[in-house]
Amino acid sequence: MKYRIVIFDDNKSRRDSLKILISMIDDMECVGEFEDCRQVLDKITDSQPDLVLMDIDMPHVNGIEGVKLIRTKYPTLKIIMQTVFEDNDKVFSAICAGADGYILKQTAPNKLLDGMREAMEGGAPMS
Repeated sequence: MKYRIVIFDDNKSRRDSLKILISMIDDMECVGEFEDCRQVLDKITDSQPDLVLMDIDMPHVNGIEGVKLIRTKYPTLKIIMQTVFEDNDKVFSAICAGADGYILKQTAPNKLLDGMREAMEGGAPMS
């Protein structure tokens, strides 16, 4: 079984890098990548992911608002927040909104993958 992953990040090179990383892993596949959370529910419905990698800071509709919207329709979908800085207020807001964990963007790729698997198995990965 492959875990279906969706990426929300306004940085195109970051999305591309994550997509390449995920494509190299046998038990994962990237089924969507988006620059912000506009129409987030349509994007989730269309891609049917098992896990969302969500950037906190994005234009238009940010990651925290995106999590709140996702939780209205998909209460059990796994969501890991990603951020460049350890901004405790934003991370706390994201967890309160329903995120399953957070991983700093500068985390090593193998640790990111471990965190994604941990979330899929019911854990709460935290950088």
